[in-house]
Amino acid sequence: MGEGGVVDGSGGAAAGDAVPPRGRGVLSLLPADPQQALRVRRQLLASGTGLLFPVALYIAHLFGLMPLGVVLIGSAGVLALIAFFYALFRSGLNLRFGDPSLTAEQIATSVLYLAWIMYQAPGARDVLSPFYMVALLFGVLRLDTRRLMAVAAVALAAHSAVVLFSSLRDPAMNLKAAYVQLAVLFIVLPWFAFMGGYVNSLRLRLSDRNRELREANSRIERLAIQDELTGLHNRRHLLGALAREAARAQRLASPYSLCLFDVDHFKSINDTFGHAAGDAALRQVALVASSGLRAVDVFGRYGGEEFLLLLPDTGQRGACAVAERIRAGIEAAGFPQIPAEQRVTVTIGVATSRKDEDIDALLARADAALYRGKEAGRNRVVGAG
Repeated sequence: MGEGGVVDGSGGAAAGDAVPPRGRGVLSLLPADPQQALRVRRQLLASGTGLLFPVALYIAHLFGLMPLGVVLIGSAGVLALIAFFYALFRSGLNLRFGDPSLTAEQIATSVLYLAWIMYQAPGARDVLSPFYMVALLFGVLRLDTRRLMAVAAVALAAHSAVVLFSSLRDPAMNLKAAYVQLAVLFIVLPWFAFMGGYVNSLRLRLSDRNRELREANSRIERLAIQDELTGLHNRRHLLGALAREAARAQRLASPYSLCLFDVDHFKSINDTFGHAAGDAALRQVALVASSGLRAVDVFGRYGGEEFLLLLPDTGQRGACAVAERIRAGIEAAGFPQIPAEQRVTVTIGVATSRKDEDIDALLARADAALYRGKEAGRNRVVGAG
């Protein structure tokens, strides 16, 4: 189709080619889905901390606070719970729950199992009770205050049951110490849950503010390079793209062309049909002119009713062909708020880069060609000499 035609861009990989994700082999611990992989990472992190529990059990055994049988059963139970939740995540069954992370479920299971171990080894209750807070700690970044309070209530109910059934099994147990410990837990765990929920709310607010800040920065970046009326690139972006293309073309000794065009009699459109019709006309010109351009072409609103099209790797003949297609398309297009018999047209000046020519000189030649077209009657394409 000539120099202004479409480039297929086949030098890169095909869009449909699947790139196998890294680290997703058969033996990978993480699932392929990114969200599921994140949940498994969190579960494995919690599991790593959970492995501290068997260490605490063994220490309690060394000091005579726990029989070895309870240590072995407790350790095996921890490993079984880790394997159980890991299997839930890997199988995808966790997706059937309201919270696929299963944070509350994992914490509740942990505190219930902790309470059962305390019942089996009454002498180790003082040593193991801090693990209630260790379990709650993993809910701080995932659970709100209400759900943390619910998990704390489960822990308090479980420990109350431990004290009750232990007293029934051993009438000689030190009830005073057990009640003091329970009272402390009734103070500490709800407060811990409240503060954890507060920290979580602060984290969520901070996350929301960061997201709003990213969105605001994105809007600012768009406004910096985008024309608000037409949605095209603005003059600032066009000049930057032109400078980059000029440097690239000089380095590779390849031509590039500019098409500078102006909407004919635009003032009379505003005066006759109103500024709203003029704005609609500019948007329609932008829409028609931008259709069929290559991905490498850069098109934008240069100012007022003027538009600029940058055509990399395109000589004068190809650029004039592209400009003529745009001119004819605009002439044939329908425009909202403007009668059908009132045709909207454009005049286009085309200039192709010369060796060692600076950007200002190239723009000046395109502008001169544009004005020659206007003097010759408008609605035409004129190439610069």
